[in-house]
Amino acid sequence: MPFIDPAWQGDVNFYELVFGTWLAYAFLVLLWERLLRVPLPEWQYLLLTFLGASFFWVNHYFQHAPFYGWLLYGYTLLFLLAWYRVAVAPWPRRWPWKLGATLAAVPFTVAFIAFENIARAGVRLGLQEFWFMAIAYPGFLWLIWWRGPRRQKQSN
Repeated sequence: MPFIDPAWQGDVNFYELVFGTWLAYAFLVLLWERLLRVPLPEWQYLLLTFLGASFFWVNHYFQHAPFYGWLLYGYTLLFLLAWYRVAVAPWPRRWPWKLGATLAAVPFTVAFIAFENIARAGVRLGLQEFWFMAIAYPGFLWLIWWRGPRRQKQSN
């Protein structure tokens, strides 16, 4: 028997993850910089997006596993703890801001899922998944242009 039972696999596809990730990254930056008014170091945006994207493992490989709920809730708890530790705790702010910044993980997660579902809906309407991948790659290039060396020079 394989380590991961193929019957456990969910219906979350890689093209959905790729399409949603670059949009979720941009959403996360805007969430922190415009709404919470705290620019995070770029590595923190990367880490939080990576941890959000890692839900793909749970939903793709274990969605129909008998322990899926425990795995999903456990990973959610770890995600929230990491979100707080990495992005919220270091700021010397009052507790209402810290609570709001911690709860900002919810709209980030909802937005990430919504972006993935745009791709899923498009494929269900008859578009090939290729087109969502083809949009995502220039999207990642745009992120690099937006957040990359040009931005670093402006902040110095």
